[in-house]
Amino acid sequence: MKRNNYTIIVVLLLICFPFFMSYGQGARYTGEYTKSPVISHYRKSNFVIEGLEISSTNTQSAITLDGCENVIIRNCKFGPMPLTRAIYLNNCKNITIIDCTFENVQSGIRVSTSQGIKFENNDVTNIVGKLKGSNSLGQMAQYINVSGAGNSISYNVVENFPGESDTEDIINLYNSNGTAQSPIIVKGNWIRGGGPSASGGGINLGDGYGSYQIAEDNIVVDPGQYGIGLAGGHDIILRNNKIYGKSQPFTNVGLGACNWYDTKGQSYNITVENNVINFRNKEGMVNSWWFYKNVEPIAGKETNRYDPYLTANILPEQIIGRARAGMPGEGSTPLPGEVEPKDEEPKDEEPTNPEFNLPDINNHPSITIYLDQFNRACINISGRLTSPTVLIADSRGNLIFQNKLTRFHTVLPNDSVPGSYYVYVKNGSYEHLKMLTIN
Repeated sequence: MKRNNYTIIVVLLLICFPFFMSYGQGARYTGEYTKSPVISHYRKSNFVIEGLEISSTNTQSAITLDGCENVIIRNCKFGPMPLTRAIYLNNCKNITIIDCTFENVQSGIRVSTSQGIKFENNDVTNIVGKLKGSNSLGQMAQYINVSGAGNSISYNVVENFPGESDTEDIINLYNSNGTAQSPIIVKGNWIRGGGPSASGGGINLGDGYGSYQIAEDNIVVDPGQYGIGLAGGHDIILRNNKIYGKSQPFTNVGLGACNWYDTKGQSYNITVENNVINFRNKEGMVNSWWFYKNVEPIAGKETNRYDPYLTANILPEQIIGRARAGMPGEGSTPLPGEVEPKDEEPKDEEPTNPEFNLPDINNHPSITIYLDQFNRACINISGRLTSPTVLIADSRGNLIFQNKLTRFHTVLPNDSVPGSYYVYVKNGSYEHLKMLTIN
């Protein structure tokens, strides 16, 4: 951040610097809800459903959209709904469900024969399944015959408590096909708890065959019979996931790949790489992965590893509501073991290096830059997002990262190179500059 609009000397040798963006999981809405009856729309387009609380004791979904396009469902609360799924989409295009809370629902969302569906940054507690009398399997999100570009199930948080839930596949892609340029993305979800189904588990790609799907950067803890699986199809990737499972009466394998639908076609272009697993079957034996020959060759297979030190602590003790609690200026309180940024951040330090000068910045209180308890650099923005941007420079003023921000809470991973860094955030006319030291 040199003079003249925070221009910095660009050091091209640092283009592989390990700072990259990682976003907070779960719903971030902290406002009020207005109680509403169930909603159903047929062939309606270009509208928003927001700020509603919907529950039901019958088999009618809270929100049903049939033949609808360009719809946003945000900041809503669903449940209890023990007999039916909260949201059902059929023959829809460009639907986004974001920052919603689901509690004690038979299932979260089922999507059929649709395109451009995003289910992101939602909190889900207790997928009831058949526990309360429903005949349907319990899933957080199931996409059936979903196709085309722009489909995602990402950055959600789900927690199922034993005796209060009954899950099959928590995330399931069935007979669904993305594109080579825009695969169906299942990314950054936190899943804890599942079962007692003898066939269900955390994330299942390629079910019923399918193609162009990616599951990456997910963390699953005790998700059921299996952790993450690939059931068939082609051009499917499982990478950079963490999977832990203790021995339970229904547990089997942590990571699995098999073409159960070889009558529909061969599996090819399968990648399973850089996953870390510690999973025990019902006999108490370590069973981290199983790859069947009909999905071979598998790219990256040798990079997966069993880690005996991987435990349930790969997820924080509290995961539901964590994104809301992490947003300052909205009446939130810190989670157990955490302190608010203003209490833990060091005083702003002025640079002493004579090679560059920092601009005179009036730090706005709506932007907070701090290190959390995990020594991760975090950015919180309260209020409206107005094309926010982050720039990061090293201690000598060399620009090492620049990117747009799309969320209120952004985390830079804790595997960053130790050292001192200048972090500059601009949101509309508001800006903030801070020096952080990563140990």
